[in-house]
Amino acid sequence: MLLKSFGVIVLLGMTLYLCISFSVFERRRMAQSEGFLLLVRHIKAQIACFRLPLGEIFHTFAHAELERCGFLPTLREGRDFAAALQAAAPAIWLSAEESGLLRAFAGELGRSYREEQVACCEYYAGELEQAYAQRRRDHPTRAKLYRSLFVTGALMLIIILV
Repeated sequence: MLLKSFGVIVLLGMTLYLCISFSVFERRRMAQSEGFLLLVRHIKAQIACFRLPLGEIFHTFAHAELERCGFLPTLREGRDFAAALQAAAPAIWLSAEESGLLRAFAGELGRSYREEQVACCEYYAGELEQAYAQRRRDHPTRAKLYRSLFVTGALMLIIILV
């Protein structure tokens, strides 16, 4: 009986850990999505207002989550946007749609005149903003769904084991 009680406590503890880990993961995904949106807006503003070169623009931007995943440090080393995305890919947890938008943006960044660059940044900022808004709308539902799935799974295991 003592062993079963210990097993139940361990299983509930693991479930709690999974719920917390998933919440942290989802918050970091949202922060990364927001960071890339802010970066594209920053690039647009710096090109439109100050006509700064990309290397200087990247040095003037800071975002905690993009620093943590390694994207901004790689970008500041002198790599281009696409290479920095590729290097930091294992730690970037964006959706396929957002990743595709960023790869397309990387392909167009720095390859045309100022007016075209501003228009390009404006387009991709709008698309990333829509994706970010969708992620924000879906976040509470996803969090509740996964928490209830973890708890239900743990309770099913407890019932089976007891």
